[in-house]
Amino acid sequence: MKYINMLRMLTFSLLISLSFGQVTTDTPYKSAAMGALMGSNIAYSVDGSSLLLNPATMPNIENGTVLASTQRIYNQSYLPHSILAATLDLPSGLGKLGLSFESMSVSYQHQTLSGETALGVSHAFNLREDRISSLNMGYTLKYLSVDYGQSAGVTGDGSDGMDLGSATAFAVDLGFQATLSKRHWLGVVAHNINRPMIGSGSAAFNLQRDIQAGFSYAPTRQVVTSFMLVSSPGFETELHAGLEYSLNTFFTLRAGIQSQPNRFGTGFSFKAKGIALDYALLTHPVLPATHQISLAYDFVDPF
Repeated sequence: MKYINMLRMLTFSLLISLSFGQVTTDTPYKSAAMGALMGSNIAYSVDGSSLLLNPATMPNIENGTVLASTQRIYNQSYLPHSILAATLDLPSGLGKLGLSFESMSVSYQHQTLSGETALGVSHAFNLREDRISSLNMGYTLKYLSVDYGQSAGVTGDGSDGMDLGSATAFAVDLGFQATLSKRHWLGVVAHNINRPMIGSGSAAFNLQRDIQAGFSYAPTRQVVTSFMLVSSPGFETELHAGLEYSLNTFFTLRAGIQSQPNRFGTGFSFKAKGIALDYALLTHPVLPATHQISLAYDFVDPF
């Protein structure tokens, strides 16, 4: 029992450092493309993780797409995280529809100590457009669920412990994207703008909110540079930057950095016949590196 309680305390402390407010303990980089660029590309994204990064960027995706991604946070087998996301074209004039599922759990000796899921529905549409510029708006409605698992119990491994209950909440994200000459992009996204609260009684707390603002610039068709600032109450402002370089139509290299804490990300994308395989490596100044793998498929507009 002593070791179970120690693991719970260690895991809780670790996940608090990850918290950005999507679920109670959210990891900010949900796919390999986001991780390699350290999330700096909120102003411009053309893969399936757009609705997770900034829903307003979904109109950049030419056709529908489905994306699956997995990682072990800080390379720890007991901290698996996975997502499944899909983006679809709506009938003319109605924009894009996005659906997402996110899962994260903490386990010990084949016993689940806690589990978290997030279901999201995203919608993005064009507010205005002319020959050289456009303005998009997007939002995401999320259902968040946390299952606290069981206590250690008499045996100490959680197999005969008490059910610690669960909690749910609804949250809203709102994003905007402005485009100029298809070479300059501005993006802003606010998470949990409705101040969602999860839990009840003395255990209730508000999920963390933040505002992210970024800029992307493509000096050539092969290169995209991105910058982003993250502001969240109670935390220091973060700076994120990333570079994406397309060697050819099949292979793309990515790299990114962030402050608070200082981290570095790198990775690549290989795409052929509508199938994209992405990989990212994320460093940390103290904890082990995280490996991310994503697989995506682009399909023809059903409408």
